[in-house]
Amino acid sequence: MQKLTIIISFLLILPMYCLSQNFRGKITDNKQQPLYGSNIYIKEINQGLICDDKGEFQTTLSNGKYSIMFRCLGFKPVSRTIEIKNNQVDLQIEMQEESYELKEVTITNTEDPAYAIIRKAIAEAPNYLNAVNKYTADVYIKANMELFTVSKLVDKLSKEEGLKISDFKNNVFLQESYNQLEFTAPDKYTQTVKAFSSTIPDNFDPKESFRIMNASVYAPQINDNISPLNKDAFKYYKYKYEGFNEENGIIINKIRFEAKYKNPQLIDGYLYIADETWHVQYAELSKDIFGVKQNFVISYEEISPKVYLPMSYSLTGKFDILGTSGGMNYFSSLKYTDIEVNKEIIKQLTKKKSSKRNFEIKTDTLYTKVTDSLATKREAAYWDKIRTIALDSMEIRSYEKRDSIQQYVDSVKKGFHSPKFKPMDIVMGGRLGSDTASFDLKYGGLIRVFREYNFVDGAWLGQTVTMNIRFNKKRKLTVSPYAYYTTGRKRILYGSDFEYTYAPLKLGQLNLSAASVSEDFNPDGISRLDNTFSSAFFRKSDNALYQKDFISARNSIDLANGLQLTTGIEIAKRQGLYNHSEWGIWGNPDKIKPNLYANDRFDAVSYSVKLSYSPYAYYSIRNEKKVYRKITSPTFTLAYSEGFSSWLTNNSRYRKLQGSISQKIKLSYFNNIDYKVEGGSFLGSTRRTHFADYQQFNTSRQYSLTDFPFDTYTLLGNYEASTDRYWINTRINYRSQYLLLKRLSFMQALPMTENLHLKTLYTPDFNLYTELGYSVDLIELLNVGAFSSFRKGNFDAFGLRLSFNLKAILH
Repeated sequence: MQKLTIIISFLLILPMYCLSQNFRGKITDNKQQPLYGSNIYIKEINQGLICDDKGEFQTTLSNGKYSIMFRCLGFKPVSRTIEIKNNQVDLQIEMQEESYELKEVTITNTEDPAYAIIRKAIAEAPNYLNAVNKYTADVYIKANMELFTVSKLVDKLSKEEGLKISDFKNNVFLQESYNQLEFTAPDKYTQTVKAFSSTIPDNFDPKESFRIMNASVYAPQINDNISPLNKDAFKYYKYKYEGFNEENGIIINKIRFEAKYKNPQLIDGYLYIADETWHVQYAELSKDIFGVKQNFVISYEEISPKVYLPMSYSLTGKFDILGTSGGMNYFSSLKYTDIEVNKEIIKQLTKKKSSKRNFEIKTDTLYTKVTDSLATKREAAYWDKIRTIALDSMEIRSYEKRDSIQQYVDSVKKGFHSPKFKPMDIVMGGRLGSDTASFDLKYGGLIRVFREYNFVDGAWLGQTVTMNIRFNKKRKLTVSPYAYYTTGRKRILYGSDFEYTYAPLKLGQLNLSAASVSEDFNPDGISRLDNTFSSAFFRKSDNALYQKDFISARNSIDLANGLQLTTGIEIAKRQGLYNHSEWGIWGNPDKIKPNLYANDRFDAVSYSVKLSYSPYAYYSIRNEKKVYRKITSPTFTLAYSEGFSSWLTNNSRYRKLQGSISQKIKLSYFNNIDYKVEGGSFLGSTRRTHFADYQQFNTSRQYSLTDFPFDTYTLLGNYEASTDRYWINTRINYRSQYLLLKRLSFMQALPMTENLHLKTLYTPDFNLYTELGYSVDLIELLNVGAFSSFRKGNFDAFGLRLSFNLKAILH
């Protein structure tokens, strides 16, 4: 009722306060058509305004004289002087179109004249970026958005918490805020939300207000886009000189820039750059990627000698993807006060600073939001005074409908989080209990009864149930019991996993498992899903399994940031198995390989200790849990495992020490490389070491439903290189968005990367094995590649590889 009262009061009071804006007007062309997005600069108070789609603007000024400059791209600027004396000033500004003349320049065969101008602008960009030490700005932000059409496919895929995107079709949603922004060099911002209002469901929290677009064309990146004034811009953009005009004795050059590649990080547009000072007056940026079109304009003004800061931002966007379309508009205007100019820009840029490194990536680490306690309680009179763009009829209607839409969203979410059993859940699976309650249970339904198929067990038919018990926000127990009947062995395989999270800020987790299942001799090799596919369709299996009845415990925890300790112990009764099935759609059953170590007994009692350390590991806290986000250093691991005791039957005994170093390195915006060097050795006698405890290696099929070729050997047999002595293997993957195929213009729009692979493996028995490959990765869902292998430097095999990331699709 309180919210409803505020809205009704707002709508009733709005008309009577319309006249409180004492400076307003409209900007049109000579045909009286409104000039949408025009900019107004009030010099005496360093305030910028921006026009709406009707060409109208408004603000409140104190008594006094003001020099006003009106600008619009493609039109001659207009200046006016006004005086406020407890009166209202209305202006009708008519602007004349302006053509850009070409200079009398000598065009050589080497380059366009734009390049000379851009070089100078790039050289000055750091100076303009760091021209002020601090400032305070009042910022008004308004954004609206509307969904026009929604396809059935997108509606189904995007359904979340019971809500569909189509529920919000043909409604205009509005969000506006009034903020005080404090900037401290080089990149610290504090945004205080003074007033906030939104018609977006679940968006009554001012902390969710639109962050001021502090993007600058002088920075290396504009949000997530590479700036056309980046120091390496010539690698990514081409430039064309399109003429000049003269404004108050200053030559303004119009420079067209275009992306060399079709890439989401690149943009097109125009820069309007002044001669001699080489500052940017306008940045007009556009982007059209995968059905999303955006136009972004930043207007700059000289608010102090040689200091050029953004006065207004405008963004218009439209999208049309898979039959789903919509649009949005964003406006932001600023008024600067308390400006402290940086008098030693160059010295400041080269000055080295040292401080204690903090690896926590807080939400907007350098961007802090503070909310005034009255932000959501502002009355119409307050909004009318600070709102620089009037509300249109659709936006007013959005406020009228806000509460009814919110009530609908709340009711749907309540039903989703408190689900009731439905007969269809027997087939499709479902959940009992809320995902925020202290207990919930999930089950897969009949569609998940089949788990896998192999020649040893036959088909697995059964179910896994997952139960979550939440003690509080920091402690949770997940129990996952399962039971499956195997049609080949006619035996029930069963077990349960227990996962206890007890120290989420240190990633403390205890895992207990007890089960009677079949296990692969190489658990890191060909996946059991891939083996199911090849066995059922082609009667081809490279996997060997044994019966394993075991109980195990594993604990992992961060000892310090980036330093993780993992310890484990396992007691296992293990026995070899025969094949019990030969069913398949195609293929000769006589060629099915017999299983390894059939009917042998090779029990094990073992423990393991592993340390992993990343010196520069950055993390954030999400839902009171530590999550690693970025690691900029190599990661070192050291692990020791031992099989001991003889109190079971024919125990396997071994001692194994291994270590590795791995790292991902960003070479440029479009290229990166990752590598891993890993090696180890069995210590002492291995006479009683069973094959199940040998060192195995990552292998995969030439077609795979789960594994991409970055970590696996494609042309190596599943157990071909297994060793009980010592080994060293390396892998290097080079990933590029523009290597070979994507340099072709018609391929650049595809969301894919190209990869080069180099992998080597050495064991004393297997000698040197090398694998070279090239693959194309399509949005991390599909990978196609060609690979060659070499043994002792001699050519061994060639193969094509097709991979589907089915895990990502199912997830």
